[in-house]
Amino acid sequence: MENYYSLLGVTNTATQAEIKNAYMKLARQYHPDRFTDAEEKRKANEHFARITAAYRVLSDEKLRAEYDKSLEKGVKQQDQVQETQAKNAFTRAIEFLKHNDPWRAVNLLRIACRYDPQPIYLSYLGLALVYTRQYQKEGFEKLQEAAKRLMFNPIVYVNLGLAYEFIGNKDQALKNYNEALNWDGHNPAAKKGIERLQPKNNGFFSKLFGGKK
Repeated sequence: MENYYSLLGVTNTATQAEIKNAYMKLARQYHPDRFTDAEEKRKANEHFARITAAYRVLSDEKLRAEYDKSLEKGVKQQDQVQETQAKNAFTRAIEFLKHNDPWRAVNLLRIACRYDPQPIYLSYLGLALVYTRQYQKEGFEKLQEAAKRLMFNPIVYVNLGLAYEFIGNKDQALKNYNEALNWDGHNPAAKKGIERLQPKNNGFFSKLFGGKK
C-alpha cells in the first residue's frame, strides 16, 4: 500500500490546510501541461494522478480515517514479516557460528538486526565480528551495547566471555562468565567457560584428599 502522507510530503498528523498546501505545491510542479517532451509528460501524468488520488483520500475525513486503519494494519503485517525474516536469519547464523564460519554468520546477523534490532541479535553479531578477527573493535562495541540494553540476560555476558576468551583476555572472560552466573546460576555455557579457564586441580594432592581422578 502506497503511503499517501509520504507521497504528499506531510506527516500523518497533518492538518487539512497542510495537506491542501502540500498538494497544490506538488500539483503545480507535476502538472502535465508544464512538459513538452512526450516521455516527461507521461511520467508527469502518472505522478500527478498519484498525488491527486492521495489528496482525494486525505482531504476527506471519512476516507482518511479508513485509510489510516488500513495503513496501520499494513504496517503491522510488514513488521510481522520482518520479524520472521530476522528470526530465520538469526537461526541460520547460529548454525554458521557452530561450524566456525563467522563471516556468513555476520552477514545473516546484520540482516537480523536490520529487520528486528533485538539486543540478543546484536550480541551475537558482536561475537561473530570478534571471531572474524578483522572487525574485533566493532564486535566489542556491539557486545557492550547489547549488554547495556539487556543487562539482566546471562547470554549477553556469556557472549562477552567467549569474545574475551577468544582474544586471550582471561580476566575479562572470567568476569563476564561469573556475571552470567549471577543472573542464571545454572547457565551451562558460563560454567563451561569457567572450567576451561580455571580447570580443577587433579594433581597428586587433589587425589590424596579425595579429589576427582
